[in-house]
Amino acid sequence: MGAAARLKVIAPLADAFARRVSYLRVSITDRCNYRCTYCMPEEGVALVPRPEVLTLEEVARIVGLLARVGVRRVRLTGGEPTVRHGLIDLIERLHALDLDDLALSTNGHTLAEIAPLLRRAGLTRLNVSVDSLDPEKFKQITRRGDFARVQAGVEAARDAGFRATKINAVALAGWNDDELPAIAAWAWERDAIPRFIEWMPMGGGSLFAPGGFLPAAQIRARLAAVFGPLLPDDGAGLPGVGPARYLRLASDETRRVGVISAVTEPFCDTCNRVRLSSTGQLHTCLARDETIDLRAPLRGGLSDEEILACVREGVAGKAEGHAFQPTGCGGPKKHMVSIGG
Repeated sequence: MGAAARLKVIAPLADAFARRVSYLRVSITDRCNYRCTYCMPEEGVALVPRPEVLTLEEVARIVGLLARVGVRRVRLTGGEPTVRHGLIDLIERLHALDLDDLALSTNGHTLAEIAPLLRRAGLTRLNVSVDSLDPEKFKQITRRGDFARVQAGVEAARDAGFRATKINAVALAGWNDDELPAIAAWAWERDAIPRFIEWMPMGGGSLFAPGGFLPAAQIRARLAAVFGPLLPDDGAGLPGVGPARYLRLASDETRRVGVISAVTEPFCDTCNRVRLSSTGQLHTCLARDETIDLRAPLRGGLSDEEILACVREGVAGKAEGHAFQPTGCGGPKKHMVSIGG
């Protein structure tokens, strides 16, 4: 019997709109070894002092508590989570909770070295960011990335036993929009699933360039122009189906692609997720700045029941939706790097 099965299961976590929370994204650091143009300023952002960052023990405690109220899927994010010392130990701790899904989002820079370690520790799945196949363009978008390293990392992950790795690309008009079909084909050749993401106006829109925004309809059109008709797909059989809406090629139903359209085709009515920042702030919506502070009650000696009461109160106030606009308006002040997407 798994550790989670021995936990006392209590009433599932839900908001005022009867949306049950079953998915938790955990940012374990605000630090990153890349400076992607759509994610953070070139000079970086003000880093959180280390004493304010949750310890791995604190992270594991919060995840364990949320598992008691219905969270079955957990994704570790950053910043870049692989730069956090103790990552492997944390994965082993969370694996012991017997979750349905334990995943990691990464830029893939160190994946070639650590993929086997991640797999042995109990990680279920990977998402890897690949915004361009052109080494020079890749470096321009990431400001310091190395495409060859990332490609080697994706292949090492496959060799280590990871299946259905998701390749995430933020679709940017004038940057990589001409590469979307090539990125999809590159992912399929490596037994991975390509997903294209609309650029979101985070950071108060300070990094957002409306001329670079590519709506989901145009993403689909660029793919269909090369691959032919795209048919709706329910994602059956894909692990960890989340906010992406999936399509399959009419010419080859084994080839599927996801589109995440938070701006032009929002999916707020089916939102089942919350996010925990590296400083212990629970975000009930990526597109809003309101948070519930869990670090203070955690470090103040509150009981598990009292901490869960804080969580329930915060989730009860989760907004019905958000106001992202293709013009760059309607987003939160927080940068994507601080919450991990």
